[in-house]
Amino acid sequence: MRTHAIAIHILWSALLLSIFSGCYSQPAPTRPTIWQADDRRSILEPQEETEGQWALWDGTDKMIFYRVGQFLNVGRSFRTIGTWVGLADPLEAQNVNAFDEVPDSTWFTNRHHVNRLSQDTLTRGATKEQGAPDMTGPWEAISGKESLGSTPGFVIRDRKNDLYLLKFDPPLHPEMTTASEVISSRFLHAAGYNVPEHYLVEVDPSRITIGEKATFRGRYHVPRPMTQDDIRAILERVPHQPDGTLRAMASKFLPGVPKGPFLYAGQRSDDPHDRIRHENRRELRGFRVMAAFLNHTDTKAANALDMYDPQARYVTHYLIDFSSTLGADNADPQLPRFGNEYFLDFATIGRSMAEAGLYVKPWEVPLRMEFPAVGYFESDYFNPERWRPTYPNPAFLRATLRDAYWGAKIVTSFTDEDIETIVQTGGFTDPRAQQYLADVLKARRDKIGRHYFRVVNPLDHFELREPDRAHLSLTFENLAISRGYAPRGTPTYRYSVKRFVKFGVDSEILPRQLVSQPMIMIPYESGGVRAPEHSDAVILTVEIQTSYDGGKHWSPRTSVYLRFDSDTKRFRLAGLDRES
Repeated sequence: MRTHAIAIHILWSALLLSIFSGCYSQPAPTRPTIWQADDRRSILEPQEETEGQWALWDGTDKMIFYRVGQFLNVGRSFRTIGTWVGLADPLEAQNVNAFDEVPDSTWFTNRHHVNRLSQDTLTRGATKEQGAPDMTGPWEAISGKESLGSTPGFVIRDRKNDLYLLKFDPPLHPEMTTASEVISSRFLHAAGYNVPEHYLVEVDPSRITIGEKATFRGRYHVPRPMTQDDIRAILERVPHQPDGTLRAMASKFLPGVPKGPFLYAGQRSDDPHDRIRHENRRELRGFRVMAAFLNHTDTKAANALDMYDPQARYVTHYLIDFSSTLGADNADPQLPRFGNEYFLDFATIGRSMAEAGLYVKPWEVPLRMEFPAVGYFESDYFNPERWRPTYPNPAFLRATLRDAYWGAKIVTSFTDEDIETIVQTGGFTDPRAQQYLADVLKARRDKIGRHYFRVVNPLDHFELREPDRAHLSLTFENLAISRGYAPRGTPTYRYSVKRFVKFGVDSEILPRQLVSQPMIMIPYESGGVRAPEHSDAVILTVEIQTSYDGGKHWSPRTSVYLRFDSDTKRFRLAGLDRES
């Protein structure tokens, strides 16, 4: 009996410890106000990462062993239960600044959603003016890209001595794979990720020669010298245009020394700049929303790459290989189930068994492929919250609503014109296919905006002014309204002003009040608003909620922090937090 009591005590102790340890989200005033991470200083050359290079093992590991390990992780399981019942907050991303944003780094650069890119820049993506393959001289084949089920292609060197990976389309779906690669790379570049330069090219087969040391992986993937028959076998599998040329996507090799893929969990032990576990990085967690938008189902480690710059001596982290995005799945169209469930999905298997096979998944209803050049790509069944990649992604599994809101801000920053501009880079010969793809992307974007701007109060772009000596003016933008996702009805904002001191203790200064415009006037005369004697220890907190039905239902809070600057003798924005 005593042993039973001790066991229960240990279990409850573990529960309380796991719920309250590691779940504390550092409040904005205690987070750094940085917009550029210091991760470009010289380091010793790291070793090549070998884990994650074997796609089959990586997928098996994430589908089975990683998920089982997470389930058996008692602390994580109790923490998850704690968030479900409201006893704990989720563990938020650890690389966000005081304004809940991601600083620029070797992982990510804030682009379109912060400073809108021109239509020309969206069209170019990561490409450079002189970066395309030289079209006047021979192309020397270096090695073949020959593997079961993947897109056919090979590596070539042009007259400029630049290396490119050439990928072609499958014979039954001309334009599908190459268009998906080019379009997705431009969306991801505009979003802020590091991607290779992708070019659409017309290949003249007579231009291709075989390099002196060219190799080819034949039967059993054993490398051997490449022959002209190998080139001919690859080119016979791809669609030819009427003039005999071949449409291809040329991906320029990245600069530097490849160091293998970055993993979506853990850290590089030999990179001193890699101080945050990858599954806790906002740009990788929030990537889930961008991947859902593009139906980028193949987000395994093998489709990421770290490159070491031997001159500057630091590592840059890239996303590569977008042949399984939009409606393409390498050499085949995406199956309708991809994006809706994992390749091995225990949840849907369990539900099917529990309902004796009567459960019909929405995506099991036969879909009509509108255009072979697009493949299977739809928005009717798309659900941003339910979307799944082919294999479980550790960073995606850790994503919180704040991470997803950050991703949704990026996706919804693409206007109709932006989407149409980027889709045009796919080079579709049928304008109907081009318009269909653009319309599906717009619909998926809108579903993302409507969902995440509902579960998080989407107030952003705060500005603080002093219109006169008696008031502070705090203005903001409601993204749900400005981007067209707000419910019907005139919004009402209710707010209160508190004094924030150390350890998160608040004392009320202004009681809850209502305004109908995205502007809050804070009178200086209210107790505690005037500059305190020790301004570095006292911050004002403005808590704002939104209602679209006259106050019957209120959104989660957005808390904005104001700090008095003793040098300028004015208040300034010090950060913000979002309740989810």
